[in-house]
Amino acid sequence: MEIFSKEYDPFMCLPMVFCPEMVGRTDVKQGILCSLVNPIDTNIGKSRRRRERIHILLYGTVGTGKTIPLEYLSQSWGAIYISADPSAATLKGDARRANKGVQVFRAYNGGIVCIDDIELMKDVDAIRDVMESGKYTLDKGGVHEEYEAQCRVIAATNDIESISPAIMSRFDLIYGFDTPDVSESISIAKNLLEIDELGHDIELNYEFIESYIKIASQFVPQKENKEEIMDIMSQTFNKVGGRTGRWTASVYRIARAIAKMRMKPMGPMEVAKAIDMKCESDTVIGLL
Repeated sequence: MEIFSKEYDPFMCLPMVFCPEMVGRTDVKQGILCSLVNPIDTNIGKSRRRRERIHILLYGTVGTGKTIPLEYLSQSWGAIYISADPSAATLKGDARRANKGVQVFRAYNGGIVCIDDIELMKDVDAIRDVMESGKYTLDKGGVHEEYEAQCRVIAATNDIESISPAIMSRFDLIYGFDTPDVSESISIAKNLLEIDELGHDIELNYEFIESYIKIASQFVPQKENKEEIMDIMSQTFNKVGGRTGRWTASVYRIARAIAKMRMKPMGPMEVAKAIDMKCESDTVIGLL
């Protein structure tokens, strides 16, 4: 694994064999791999920790392929897949429900929760604390209980405007999906035609990715060239305007994930790429 990370750039190579059902969209695959490599937050002091978990939102109309990654994560990476049935979608802690409401996040502490049609959930704001702090509380009958829920949320939506700003601000990366054009449709048709024939090779590739992600997730990248990093950040703010601390923390979080994938220190290259990814997200939601 170490030889691979030195000879190749895993951040560029792994998306080539990750989620083979999704043709193209290297950007989405890179974002999801960043999320996979950052499973839990980092303790930075007494009773303090820094969020490392990367949350992703996929946005597009029906049939544009945004749920393909959710299904892949569910089938191959042990994620839970929640479909937001508008007649029953709720995340309140009701033990009578099959998914036991927010308790699903406790069960998937350290794991991935995929939510399709997240905008249809009646009380989606219930996951706000889960996304930010990795914890949630239940108050019932005068009893206050707090649970660990360090989950990564990968969600899909048809209606981005229905999601509250509080939830939107906690998604690190947002990707837009459009109806494929003719050339993309041809690529998709070819890929689906050949995917079964390549099944054995894909399985071997999956096993390699799984092993690599496990090792990379344990890697702790140091920072290097801090002055160059600050120059890049300053140039970015001069170009796009001021950004909140939450936005900047998200950039560094993504940059650390890229460094972990490369098993190298976090430097200017990782920060510059993270800024590009973050600005693309801003374009999707109309901030740029």
